[in-house]
Amino acid sequence: MTSRRIVIASFVMFACVTSAGILVARAQSTARPGEPTQARVWIENRNPNEAVPVIVENVATPITAHLDSTSTVQTVAGHQTWQYHSEQLPPGAPASVLDRAGMDGWEAVGVLQSGPMGVTILFKRPR
Repeated sequence: MTSRRIVIASFVMFACVTSAGILVARAQSTARPGEPTQARVWIENRNPNEAVPVIVENVATPITAHLDSTSTVQTVAGHQTWQYHSEQLPPGAPASVLDRAGMDGWEAVGVLQSGPMGVTILFKRPR
C-alpha cells in the first residue's frame, strides 16, 4: 500500500511540474513584454463583388491598380476640405436635433463647452 501511495504521489508531482513547465516555457512572440505584434490582415471575400476598403496616403503621382484582366482603377491625389458648424443645445434637448443635423450631412466631432445653459456641439461635413 505504501509503494502505491509513492507511485501516485510521484505521478501527481510529475504532472504538476510538467504542466507548470509548459506554462512557463511558452514562447513569447515579441522581444519585450508589452510590445505590439506585427500587424497582419487577411481579407477573405466570399463573393467576387465584395469591396475591399483601401486608404492611399501621401502619394505624389497617380497609382494604377489592375484588379483583373478587364478592370483598372486609377487614383487621384486630393485634399479633403471641411465645413464647420457649432450648435447650442439646451439641457434636455431631444435627440431629434442631432438627427436633423445628421440628415443635413453634419457629423458631430466634439463638445466645445458644457455648462448650466446646455452644451455646444461642433459639427463638420465635407465641402
